[in-house]
This record gives sequence, structure tokens and C-alpha cells, in this order.
Amino acid sequence: MYPRILTFAAVTVGIFVLNAGSANAGLPTGFVNGLDCKGFTHSATAKAKKNSKAKQRARGKWESRARSNYGWSYRKWSRGKFKHYDCSKPGGWWHCKAAAYPCK
Repeated sequence: MYPRILTFAAVTVGIFVLNAGSANAGLPTGFVNGLDCKGFTHSATAKAKKNSKAKQRARGKWESRARSNYGWSYRKWSRGKFKHYDCSKPGGWWHCKAAAYPCK
């Protein structure tokens, strides 16, 4: 009975280690398409009556956060990689989250 438990535990730990190692494999760290990118995505959330305004505000917050964490050269949303928005309208306001990897 104990050899089975030990084997199961060893396989489980092995799978966990493999998954943890491959989780960062797809993240843009270093140079991506000629841009120097940080390997941590930043996100910022904002709300507004219009969807476009909520996205604009979320982008502005993302740029501010990227600038404060990595410096002026990483602040541009247009240079970010894997940019996306996650927006919803739970009531009368749009809530949008902007996320991307900061690049320079």
C-alpha cells in the first residue's frame, strides 16, 4: 500500500514541477519582436458611462502603473504586448480592465 502512495506522490510532484516550469515559457520576457518586454503583465481597472471612455481610462491607469514600476520607456500602451480588455456592464456603468506586458 505504501509504495502506491509514494509513487502517486512522486508523480504528482513531478507534474506540478513540469507545469510550473512551462507556465512562464510563453510569457514575453526580454526581447519580443525587437522590443524589450517585462515578463509580468500589469492590469488596471476603470469605470465610465460609455465603454470607450472606460477603456480609455483603464489604458491611462495601465500606462501610469507601468511607468511607476518600470520607468518612462515602458509607459506606452501602444508598445505593450498581448494587450486586451475585459469589460462588463453590471449596472449603468461600464467596468473595463486593461492588461498587457509593458515593453519599450
